[in-house]
Amino acid sequence: MLEAVDDHDLSGNTIAEMTRPRRQYKEDGRKTNKPAGRKRKHEISEAKYVNWFSPFVWNQIMIAVRRAGRPWSPRAIVKEAKKLNPKVFDRLTEQVVGRWIDPVAKAQGESQWKESVLARVAKGNTPGGQNTTVGILVSYSSRITLFVAC
Repeated sequence: MLEAVDDHDLSGNTIAEMTRPRRQYKEDGRKTNKPAGRKRKHEISEAKYVNWFSPFVWNQIMIAVRRAGRPWSPRAIVKEAKKLNPKVFDRLTEQVVGRWIDPVAKAQGESQWKESVLARVAKGNTPGGQNTTVGILVSYSSRITLFVAC
């Protein structure tokens, strides 16, 4: 019975949608706001891509890495991850895991993740991109800290 559900959980969310909880949070916030600006032409589509760096998924990947052993092999990591949770890791490929492993360290016989991967893991569920909005008092921040210190 549960096998027929595919990559949807019992509440109807896909794995890709579950790894992006901030999307639903933002939509819930929009519902409570007063409507402003241009009306939406298109309905919101479901997430396509899985955020492998989401905390609940990444912890399982680290368990799979420990089970696969050293030296790290993308094939072994993916195989162990699929044994651990086949529903979540159905779309994980060894090419993706291979891009996460640091090639310089691998050439030296060490097993470690790239710095960019570790930075994305630290961000967790927060979205990517760069914040371009600047507060009104940013240019006066040094004066404000002096004022507060006095």
